[in-house]
Amino acid sequence: MSEPKEIGRATRPRVAWRDLDRRVWQMAFARSINTMGLSLVMSFLGVYVVETRGYPAWLYGLIALGANLGQSLSSAWAGNLSDRIGRLPLITTALFIRSLFIAALGTQIAFHAPLWSLAINMLITSALRGCFEPVAYALVADVVDEDQRVSAFGLQRMGTNFGWTIGPALGGMLTLVVPYGYVFYFAALGMVLAGIVTLGVKDPIVKQRTTTKDDLGGAVREAIADKTFRLLLGGTFFAALMSTQMFSTLAIYMTDELGMTKADVGLLYMLNGAGVLVLQVPALAIIRRFGIRSTLPASSLLDAIAFALIGAASGWAGAAIAMLAITSAEVVLSPAHQTAIAEVADPAKRGRAYGVVAFVQMVGIALAPLLGGAMFDTIGHHHGAMWITIGVIGLAQTLCFSAFVRRRRV
Repeated sequence: MSEPKEIGRATRPRVAWRDLDRRVWQMAFARSINTMGLSLVMSFLGVYVVETRGYPAWLYGLIALGANLGQSLSSAWAGNLSDRIGRLPLITTALFIRSLFIAALGTQIAFHAPLWSLAINMLITSALRGCFEPVAYALVADVVDEDQRVSAFGLQRMGTNFGWTIGPALGGMLTLVVPYGYVFYFAALGMVLAGIVTLGVKDPIVKQRTTTKDDLGGAVREAIADKTFRLLLGGTFFAALMSTQMFSTLAIYMTDELGMTKADVGLLYMLNGAGVLVLQVPALAIIRRFGIRSTLPASSLLDAIAFALIGAASGWAGAAIAMLAITSAEVVLSPAHQTAIAEVADPAKRGRAYGVVAFVQMVGIALAPLLGGAMFDTIGHHHGAMWITIGVIGLAQTLCFSAFVRRRRV
């Protein structure tokens, strides 16, 4: 990891998005299409397994645990490998191959395939996603200047949430007129289109000829040995553990406990996506004004409070208020977090750094459905207690990021 340096305000006035490298826009567009397709279906996968098929929530959490652990391993491996062979071979190939497995998953659901077969497919598709996410973020960091990072990562977040604005609501509506399994074909098409977009991206990394093996374990050990990076990883883990509840436990909770329809839940996710589009620009201004050392822990604290608010909701309006609070936190947290990784990373091993962060993040994501499912099955009827408990995870996240930014000032 690179030597510690100051994390804070941009060194010059706000960099207009039009000045960003064209590849930043291409990746944001690819993320938007990809997310729109996946969000058509993935938000409701837990609902399908638990409600439609009648399996317990903890079992779905166990399957998600295995799938996301697979993604965590592939993230670390792919990020490390991309420093040698380039970013695009992994990004584009993963999108095209994953589209085939997403279409196959839809076919399995349409014909009510055994749960074990769905689990195998989920493991494969999650591993393929790990070849996209950290490598794509590393590519963005490669092609922008230091004072452009906040803008570039903010644009990536907007691309992702533009997809969330359309996808879940459209997916919820589609399930009213076509079987849920067939909606996966639309998701696969979105992934193919995203892959086509990435074909036009120029790779910033020149392929290196080397016999050096990609030591996944060594990359993780190196990161953990760095005290500053270790704090960043701790905050990342807790952030993933809490934020994933919005995509797993929340959908089940809203439909089962509050009696909402899938379309209602889709509108909530649409509100989240639309909120990001509206709030992201002022959020970037806040990050530039106060610096990462203030905004990273402050947004984490707001996130913890926002999740606790879900327990007070008794209907769609209350859930919408909590969702807007979560959105307000994430539009600051996400660009600040991605920028912090870029500033900590050794430029020659940027893919490695993003891969390790993604590895830890995916461990948190992997554990999240299992934790959320267990809490739902045990204290789900005690709404306030359940969501306050989830909010406490955000307090741990806040403590880690607070210690991280203080140490970076040394």
